Amino acid sequence: MKLTKFAHACVRVEKDGKVLLVDPGSFSEDAAFEKADAILVTHEHQDHLDVDRVAALDAPVYTNAGVAAQLTALGDRVHVVEGGQSFDAAGFSVSAYGEDHAVILPEWGVPCENIGFLIDDAVYHPGDSFTQPDRAVHTNLVPISGPWFSLPPAVDYARAIKAEQLVGVHDALLSPIGLNMFQRFLNTDELPYHGLTPGQTLEIS
Repeated sequence: MKLTKFAHACVRVEKDGKVLLVDPGSFSEDAAFEKADAILVTHEHQDHLDVDRVAALDAPVYTNAGVAAQLTALGDRVHVVEGGQSFDAAGFSVSAYGEDHAVILPEWGVPCENIGFLIDDAVYHPGDSFTQPDRAVHTNLVPISGPWFSLPPAVDYARAIKAEQLVGVHDALLSPIGLNMFQRFLNTDELPYHGLTPGQTLEIS
């Protein structure tokens, strides 16, 4: 299985000729949309969901009710899932976790629904949350920036999940200096951190 990072929170996972696209948002490069056999969307914010470009793909979408409400034109291509459910998407086994986006400001409350996705018990994408899966993973995708983000919960999240490696996501707001700092915060000999640039890939064993 191969993981390719695109801008911000978008990743593509490939296996046996199938492509699973996760959180293709408005910051995502056109290359991310070249092929998708299925699409996972963690929540409705535009940096995770580009409605027009997702609609142009002939692929099923698995997401929560909030996102589905923005994709009604796609009809039965959209499948609503909730935390605690597992399903098959283009030959990938997917489990959903959580229900809430992280709080940005206390007075705003929970901004919207958010579900994390564990793909083939190997790659975990939390969306805009630090929701933890209930099992070990191979590659844990760690948000490293955003209006809702703070560093200590991110480090706690990364350390709490048993994983073989970390990949930084949700990073479009950071300068090169900020991106490089996360090597210091998150990388250890036991749990290596990869600050991938858009287009870079990792093999997932």
